[in-house]
Amino acid sequence: MSLASVHPSAGLSHRSQSFGSVSSLDDLHNSCYSSASEAVLSIEELKLQLNSCFTCGVSWYEDHVSLDCAECGGYSLERPCPLCDGQCSSTWKRDLTMSHACGKARWEGECQMLKPITSEDESRLCKRLEKLAASS
Repeated sequence: MSLASVHPSAGLSHRSQSFGSVSSLDDLHNSCYSSASEAVLSIEELKLQLNSCFTCGVSWYEDHVSLDCAECGGYSLERPCPLCDGQCSSTWKRDLTMSHACGKARWEGECQMLKPITSEDESRLCKRLEKLAASS
């Protein structure tokens, strides 16, 4: 059933009732509007919520972490390089979107010890592998 309904007007008494219902709809609108405005988060509150674990609720922004939570992954917003266990001194940043979406810690960064293989390195490696295969 809808919030407002149409009734045939049969006299002044019904008109006063319709004005009364408009007044109550305004009251309803005002109460809904005030409830909705209370639920709106400020930018800082939204930032704090997004920088917190959706699974266990700790605040990564405040460097809190749960060691047994997959979404936390043992670290807050930054961690040492996971590829070389921090030997390269590179710091990786949490991928907030993917961590929240997957319920598992996801990180963005680059290991300073692992360099991309150039075509020259690749051809040198292929030659060594060919020599190794030929000698076996």
